[in-house]
Amino acid sequence: MSIISRYLSTLFFKHLATCLCGFVTLYLVVDFIEKISDFITQKIPILTIILFFLAQIPSILVLLAPVGTLASVLISLVLMARNSEIIAFKGSGISLYRLSQPLLVSGLALSVAVFLVGNLVTPLTSRYTNQLWDVQVKNRQPADSNQTVENVWLKDLRLYEHMDSYDEARKLGLGLTIIILDPNLYLNRRIEAERGFFSPNGLRLFGVKEKLYQYNLNNRPLTYIFNEFEEIFLPEHPTPPPGLGRRADQNTNEMNVLALNETIHNLESEGFNPVRQVVDLQFKLATPFISLIMVLVGLPIGFWREKGGSVALGLVWGLTLSFVYMVAQEVSRSLGYAGLIPPIMSAWLPNCFFGLLSLYLFSYVRQ
Repeated sequence: MSIISRYLSTLFFKHLATCLCGFVTLYLVVDFIEKISDFITQKIPILTIILFFLAQIPSILVLLAPVGTLASVLISLVLMARNSEIIAFKGSGISLYRLSQPLLVSGLALSVAVFLVGNLVTPLTSRYTNQLWDVQVKNRQPADSNQTVENVWLKDLRLYEHMDSYDEARKLGLGLTIIILDPNLYLNRRIEAERGFFSPNGLRLFGVKEKLYQYNLNNRPLTYIFNEFEEIFLPEHPTPPPGLGRRADQNTNEMNVLALNETIHNLESEGFNPVRQVVDLQFKLATPFISLIMVLVGLPIGFWREKGGSVALGLVWGLTLSFVYMVAQEVSRSLGYAGLIPPIMSAWLPNCFFGLLSLYLFSYVRQ
């Protein structure tokens, strides 16, 4: 590593550490003021409260790393301009592209670090803080005990079953539709019921409407017999697999990339359309690279003035642009959740847009 690269990297990481310490401290102070009354009301021990806020630090660092990155790039370049270092480098024949390389490498290294922390550390700490806050403070049911799931599809070789909702704890299904096929895989029986209770022996249905289909010699539908029953029992009808509600409702913040990818495959195999989970997976892959994009955005703004400049103004610019980026990211995430754009586009569109914008602005900087 050359002297210039070492100097710029040290300058960048020094200001990054200062910015992140300030941002994390401010975040924790605000969060502490907001939540301390709830902790005191529930008589949570002081050590547990301290561990709760310490466990939030990895998630806060991942969240605020882009803000700190942009602010540290701008502050570093502003200080260099005030000390006439940029002019000195250019006078020595060193281009701005050469000065940008150490900062870009530092941004890439930071992106890798954010990815590792976000997949190895924050799932564990998020699970701990969510469990503590929801169960001990807010007296809610733990996330893995939420066993009610909506819009359930189950299928077998000759059986298709849909429920508007299923309560695993009570083995109760509401709004059931059951389609049964004959050995030739032709429609044989269609059952609609208001509710049904599953047991090891079978399924007991209430408020039942049934259609029994009959076929002619060419296996074409001839007619059907319609019946209504207050109650019927289907012996040996399979019970939905355990843990169905937990897999559908699990918090993606508590999973790494591999666990989330496995969850998506499980949901798809059970008939779900896990749009939100797919979007969250793409965001887990795209979010760490925001730090690199913030370096790209900060370079043309920082190089705009070769001499002088205000550190406070650079910090304001950093916070403002980071806020704009986060708004764009959340808008793109909402479009992905709604299915208006593909998940991969939803996650990577803000990165691509701001990356191209930074390259466009850099072309106007005097070399």
